[in-house]
Amino acid sequence: MKGVRRICSWIAGTVLFLAGFLKLMDPVGAGLVVGEYYKFLHISFLAPTAAFAGVALAFFETLVGAAMITGIRQRLTAAVSGVMLGFFTVLTFIMWRVNPDMDCGCFGEAVHLSHMQSLLKNLVLCALWAGAFLPFRSLESPDRIKSVSFSITVLSVLAFTVYSLVSIPAMDFTPFKPGVTLMQARQDPDAEAPLLSICCDEDGEYCDWMLAKGPAVVVSAYDPDRIGASRAAALREFAGSLDGIAPTFFVFSGECPELPDSYSADRRTLLTLNRSNGGVTLLSDGVVIAKWPSRSLPDRDHVAELLGQDPAEAMMKENTPKRLRLQGFLLYVFAVLLLL
Repeated sequence: MKGVRRICSWIAGTVLFLAGFLKLMDPVGAGLVVGEYYKFLHISFLAPTAAFAGVALAFFETLVGAAMITGIRQRLTAAVSGVMLGFFTVLTFIMWRVNPDMDCGCFGEAVHLSHMQSLLKNLVLCALWAGAFLPFRSLESPDRIKSVSFSITVLSVLAFTVYSLVSIPAMDFTPFKPGVTLMQARQDPDAEAPLLSICCDEDGEYCDWMLAKGPAVVVSAYDPDRIGASRAAALREFAGSLDGIAPTFFVFSGECPELPDSYSADRRTLLTLNRSNGGVTLLSDGVVIAKWPSRSLPDRDHVAELLGQDPAEAMMKENTPKRLRLQGFLLYVFAVLLLL
């Protein structure tokens, strides 16, 4: 019976840990999901808190999953996880009945579930929770060493959260992820291909064709009014360093006084293109090669090196190390949780 309890707790805890971790990897996306829930629940007045709430809830979900995996403080973990799963189940049941045009965001951008699938997932987790913790009187105290492994995990996840807040997702699951070809660059247009819809002037004339052939660097900002003078100067210097290598396009969702000569696009599109406000996206013949946050701009030689390679090879060279580091971090965390 004890073995069955631990297996149920491990499975449910792993699902919660990964669900929270994937959202922590993309804090901007987590904030967008919370914003959609605010609209659905008619509490849009809380919109300014969406970004913080998205990160806080994802961090909490990750730690609850870690607590279930380690078995630390079982009575407290049972109470907290039970309330959380109950809330998620009720919310997804309401969404299944109302069927709003939104994604549940359970696993961030990595996995998209229908409202029925999300409800079934939560019902299964509730069943696993019952198998893990009922009846409460039979719950046992874990080994003291599990407190050590849980503490190490908390610090590791906290460090990962800080890193995610100043970077962009190591694994990109958005429609503009590296390796994707923009619609305008396809010989046979595909409705599923991403479309930037960059406007050249006030009349709304689209000029995405400029990104479809040859190299191109897109500097995008979804909140251009938050780009200060120092960052704008750094972006201008970066664009100037690429003269003779690739044209640079400044694309904003509004006006930026420090960078007046820019194109415009929808804010949500720019949020999807690059999670960093003032981030850089490198394209070659309409293929997304790499992305960088505004705080970690590449140098001229690195951009030239990537553009000198085959697009597929350049994309793999730039993005594979990031995925490997992320996978290594996950292996480290689970090793701490399960083996220590």
